Amino acid sequence: MRKYLSVIVFLCVIFGFTIGSAVVPSKKFSEMEKRNLQQKPKVSVSSVVKGSYQKKYEKYLSDQFFLRDKWVNIYAQLEKNTGKKEINNVYIGKDDYLIEKYSERDFDDELQKMNVKNLASFLDVCSEELGKSNVTCMFVPSKIDVLRNKLSVLEEDYDGSKIVERVRSKVKNKDRVVNLADVLKKRSNEYIYYRSDHHWTTLGAYYAYQEYEKLNGRTAPALKEYKQKVVFDDFLGTTYSKSHVPVKKDEVTTFSRGDEKVSINGNNGEFTSNSFYFEDVAKKSSDRYQLFFSKNTGKIEVTTSAKNNKVLLVLKDSYANCFIPFLSNEYSKIIMIDCRYTKMKMKQIFRQYPEITNVLVMYNIEKFRKDTHISSLQMSLDELKAARTKTNDKDKKDKDSEEDIFSGLVSLD
Repeated sequence: MRKYLSVIVFLCVIFGFTIGSAVVPSKKFSEMEKRNLQQKPKVSVSSVVKGSYQKKYEKYLSDQFFLRDKWVNIYAQLEKNTGKKEINNVYIGKDDYLIEKYSERDFDDELQKMNVKNLASFLDVCSEELGKSNVTCMFVPSKIDVLRNKLSVLEEDYDGSKIVERVRSKVKNKDRVVNLADVLKKRSNEYIYYRSDHHWTTLGAYYAYQEYEKLNGRTAPALKEYKQKVVFDDFLGTTYSKSHVPVKKDEVTTFSRGDEKVSINGNNGEFTSNSFYFEDVAKKSSDRYQLFFSKNTGKIEVTTSAKNNKVLLVLKDSYANCFIPFLSNEYSKIIMIDCRYTKMKMKQIFRQYPEITNVLVMYNIEKFRKDTHISSLQMSLDELKAARTKTNDKDKKDKDSEEDIFSGLVSLD
């Protein structure tokens, strides 16, 4: 009887999981993997003949397998226990850090050339019109360029900072193009990046803010002047979703001096708030980074209590979201534009906001290298001058044309 026991147990497990997969309703989205799951495909003669039905059905069985998330976690833990240092392009680092792996093969050189050209031209045009000291570009490095002390192995000597030098070589005002790797490397033993996500923490953003203030002849408030509040202590982000390696959960923290008074308007009234922080939104999502300004958004207007008539245009990706709150006392208005989520061109933005006095471009290095929307920065000096002197009737016409300018855009980050 014993020799049949293992066979019986095996068959019970197989049939049990098959029945479980059939009975349990299909999930549409995996919070753990941050992706949509394959649904049961509809069968048709053409799909069977072409083979697409079989492929989709195989993917469906894989995605909807009973207790899939638990099995994925068990497999990742086994991989880690056997000494594997990289899973699904994520390095398993020291102190529970999961670090995205990058290679020069990941980037299209022609796209990078165009991005560098368009960004450099935009910076020069804005500097000519607004003044050199009023236009800044700050590049945020990824963990792989800063946290080398957390890596026990590095398959390729990758250096993302080279793209910053390419931008500097094309602009007239090189001192205003800042590589924040130089600042953050000095703080690599501090909690400046999330362990399980690709973003920097609010502390990392604070050190960037110090550098920004120094560049503008100001001194940032000391760290001790901020009240730090841990809003979430259960964050598992993108690098965890890619690797599934169990690590210590991250804390998401806000910094406040208590004097921030703001009004937030996202996508022309799509959402509004009197706070930088969207705790309820983040609480409903596994992406706790949505605490900062909610989801990725094409345009956000921030009106502050500052009375200096300084208006800052920020062209950004999601790394800037936890940085912007530090600027609440520096500018009376901040216009945040994420080119990936809006169809607006730069001349439209300057036409709508002719009062812009300062420009900040803030991008993660790797996101910039891959971004296919940098072409929207194209604008000549004549176009900028003309945009800032258009009549109110023209402004109204342009604003009316924005009715669907944020529609049909997909999430990228």
